Order: sequence, then structure tokens, then C-alpha cells
Amino acid sequence: MRTVGCRWAYESGGCTMCSYLMDSSPLNITSENIINQFDHVLQKYGNEIYNNPKNISIKLFTSGSFLDEGEIPRDARRYILKKIKELGIKEVAIESRPEYITENNLEEIVNYLGDRVNMEIGVGIESLNEEIRNTSINKGISTEEIINAINLSKKYSINIKAYLLIKPLFITEGDAIEDAIYSANKCIELGCSRISFCPATVHKGTLMEVLWKKNQYRPPYLWSILKILHHVKTKNPQKIIMCDTSGIPTARGAHNKLDCHCNWKIKEAITNFTITQDISHIEEVLNMGCPCKKQWKEFIKFERKNIVPLGDNDH
Repeated sequence: MRTVGCRWAYESGGCTMCSYLMDSSPLNITSENIINQFDHVLQKYGNEIYNNPKNISIKLFTSGSFLDEGEIPRDARRYILKKIKELGIKEVAIESRPEYITENNLEEIVNYLGDRVNMEIGVGIESLNEEIRNTSINKGISTEEIINAINLSKKYSINIKAYLLIKPLFITEGDAIEDAIYSANKCIELGCSRISFCPATVHKGTLMEVLWKKNQYRPPYLWSILKILHHVKTKNPQKIIMCDTSGIPTARGAHNKLDCHCNWKIKEAITNFTITQDISHIEEVLNMGCPCKKQWKEFIKFERKNIVPLGDNDH
């Protein structure tokens, strides 16, 4: 849904890897416009929903916070939630920064949706290391706010999906692996319903792009992602662990040696794992012999010898 965009981006410049504000509307978006957007999509997929509502999940993405009244006015939000309840669907998913996950907002959601619709809120936690989250990413969120949002959601039986960024700026490949594993395990321990890993992709107009163009940042290796997924899923076999594959395998997205055949095999394996949650898809490619795996290991060793992480952008 097109809105005016993320309030944090307007107030602070936003997160160092995020360009979503560029996709937002430069003009004010009224409640009527938001409702019209929702009704238009509902009409487009109406037959599919009405024929099988109990197997339908509706996801409401604004590239910001659905619970921020500055993006989605309260009357529009209530209209959408009420309409979803009438449809009798299985699940609804939204996204929000934790500061908008308040007692009043969650109580309103439960009142309008009732107890027959599963509710999930995707939160850009990014990292459970506060220094990485607020210095490397400029998220502007404390760990205390995250924990409070998770605990409050539990009170209302609403699930929290944790979005975690793999390899923020200013940290090495090795540290990125350790941070992603730690953050995922900790989020699950705190009560998040599922983990959605987001390997860093270099978007236009971001600080990440500035440093990438200066050869001072490299997106994560796919070998790193496989290691993270394998570790977290093995430790938490009953939890849903997902990984976004957009941008893979390009120079701006997660990749191994760009001309290596393993890139596409690994992308397919990650996709299959996310859909099936079968760890064997990850193990098959993780154990694959490939010359670029040695390069990945040497890259990690080399970075550890340097104070400032080095990026190679390509090879």
C-alpha cells in the first residue's frame, strides 16, 4: 500500500540500507485513498479469497509502519481490519516499528479482528546487538523497546516476526555471521514466532550504496547465509526460519564469486528451504565443493586482520 512513508526516515534520515522512502508518496495520502487501495486489491483477488478464505493470508505492507497513524489514519486502519474479519480469512500480517506496538493499538486490533484471525506483526529488529542496530543501521530503537513490544504482543496473542539484517555496514563478514546467529537465537528465546533473514542488498540513494561504490562495503557471501541458516534451524528445528532471496546473486546483493555456478544453486536451495523448512536443502549446497568457498574463508581471515572492513564488490 502506498503511503507517505516511514516517519523515522523523515525525522532522522532513516536506516543506512533502506530506500523505501523513495517509493512513498510525496503528497499527503488521505484515509479515502488508503481505503480505495485496499478495496481495489480486494476486488482483484476477491474470487480467490471468497472461495477459500480459511487458507488465505492477507499481508498489508506499507514499507513503514501500519500502526503509525501518520501513515495509516486510524479510521482507515479500522475499516481494513473490520473488512478482514468479515472475510473470515486465516491470517493477517502487518509491519510496524516497535514504538507503535502499544496497548491501545493491540487492543484495537483484537477488538476489530476478533479471535478467529491469526495476527502477525513483522518488526525490523535487524540485530539484537544495540550498537550494531543503532550505529551501523541507525534504527533508533532500543533493545528495551523491542522486548516490550514482544511481551505486549504475547499478552494479546499476537505473533511477532523478526526481520534480521545479514551484514549491516561497518562490521566484518565473520562478525555478521555471528551477529545474525546470535540475534535469531535471542529473538526466538524472547518469543518471536518466526525469523525472516534479510541479506543486505545495496539500494540506490543509501549510505550503504555510497560506501559500496567506494569499495568499502561488500554484500554478504552466500556461504555465510548458508552457515547462518543451518546453525539457526538446527538449534530451533520447530521454528520457521525464512530468508529473502531478492538481489541474489547480483553485485548489489548477496553473492559468492559473481561468475561462479554455485550462486544460482544456492539461491534455489534457500528458496526451497524457506518454503519447506527442510534443512537438507541447505546441507546439500553447504557441503558442496566449490573453489569460491576457499575464497570466502580467506576473505573472512583477511578482514579480521584489518581494522576497517574491506569490500571487493565483485571478486
